[in-house]
Amino acid sequence: MLKMNRFILLFSFLLGLSLGAWGIAQEESNSNKAARINLVQFFRLAEISGQKAPQGKIYVLLETEWENIHPKQKVKKSDLERKPDRTMGVGKLREGKREEKEDEYVDRDVPYVIPNFFDHAYLLADGQTYSLDKLSEVIPDGYVLNRDFTIAKYGERKKVGFVYLVPEVAKNISFRLFDYSNGHILVPVQGDPKLAAGTGTLPGRYLGQIKDNMVEIAAQAFRLQDQFKGRAAPEGWRYAVAELSGKSLSASNQMGNIIQFRPEENIWVATKEGYLYYSCGGTTTDQDYIRFTPEFSQSQEVAFLVPSSINEYALGIRLQNRVYELRLDPKYQPERAEPMAAHRDGKTMEIYLYGLKKAGANFVLDLGIKSLVKSGIEIQTGQQFILKTDHGDAYFEETATEALPHRPPTPFIIPPETFVRFELAYKPEGIPTTLYYRGYESAAELALPTLK
Repeated sequence: MLKMNRFILLFSFLLGLSLGAWGIAQEESNSNKAARINLVQFFRLAEISGQKAPQGKIYVLLETEWENIHPKQKVKKSDLERKPDRTMGVGKLREGKREEKEDEYVDRDVPYVIPNFFDHAYLLADGQTYSLDKLSEVIPDGYVLNRDFTIAKYGERKKVGFVYLVPEVAKNISFRLFDYSNGHILVPVQGDPKLAAGTGTLPGRYLGQIKDNMVEIAAQAFRLQDQFKGRAAPEGWRYAVAELSGKSLSASNQMGNIIQFRPEENIWVATKEGYLYYSCGGTTTDQDYIRFTPEFSQSQEVAFLVPSSINEYALGIRLQNRVYELRLDPKYQPERAEPMAAHRDGKTMEIYLYGLKKAGANFVLDLGIKSLVKSGIEIQTGQQFILKTDHGDAYFEETATEALPHRPPTPFIIPPETFVRFELAYKPEGIPTTLYYRGYESAAELALPTLK
């Protein structure tokens, strides 16, 4: 029997950041006992370093100055001067009795350290939160997003530049530093700071919404386009792009968690017939993670490569082993066809055969799988679906299958208790007669229709 992937990790929790981590909503405070941030100037730009903002978006560039205002701490001079004993205690025996002296104290600087700007420095615009853009690393006074930032001494100042990508229509903008150890900092940039922060709830108008104990997510818009993040769709394909707004509801030890996950295995669009297309990337992080922060609603986009011929989709989201569906169109209604043949693989899943057709030199199988378990099932296509012919066994052709508009999802993982329909291409030497299915709990042979 083949191994079944019974659990696929969804979330990556960012906890215990030395700056104080994220937390559950507290009383607002613009006073920070360790640092002061001044906005020198800001710009709204359509292009930075040769990178043009996508249609409907604009770059906001902030030039800031940071100052360490943490009072110096008094420490014992003897603690600073004392050398480590490397004689396993023998040195103390040789010293004899020393004259006791009154302790002297000296002032010592306390460095202000941010583990990384990406987890702490955000832009608030018209009630939505936006993460730092990678272009922050290439502008003058820019900084590597995931590198420690330190202002070592009291009174020391440093200039830092930040770049954010926001909607072009944004009117109310503020810079937000989250520091639960020393106090948050809110720096007004443009318009009304209260309107920039919003109420902490998701926007009132959306196509669909889900909410559980981990996260709250709403689909605000959905569109079909020819490119995404500068990548053009292949011929016959296009990008379906969903605009999401979400907020983490997860917390531990009275501190909120930043939730992030790879969209390639946990978010998808599905057609009325059940064909499924996993996400090919998002806009939150440089690694294409989807990320949601507590306290403020965060906006981002997630894209799917889909056939040009299909216009109606529903959005599927997997939160750990729970699956939710957001219907992006009120007219969307699933249409499950009647299979020609079916087989139940124990308590794991059901297999459906919908048909076989000739496409050039290839034969194309139309299949479906219905998961019966509350975990992801990883499908091994080459080992599990074999065509029996009068000239022996035939295995699916990967390249030909990849060109099909209804190819299997990548990765080929069936979400918990979810139906997925797909096609496989074969190039057998003989005439196919039977589909041999090798399952997790059983095997079966399904008769194929006769093709001339």
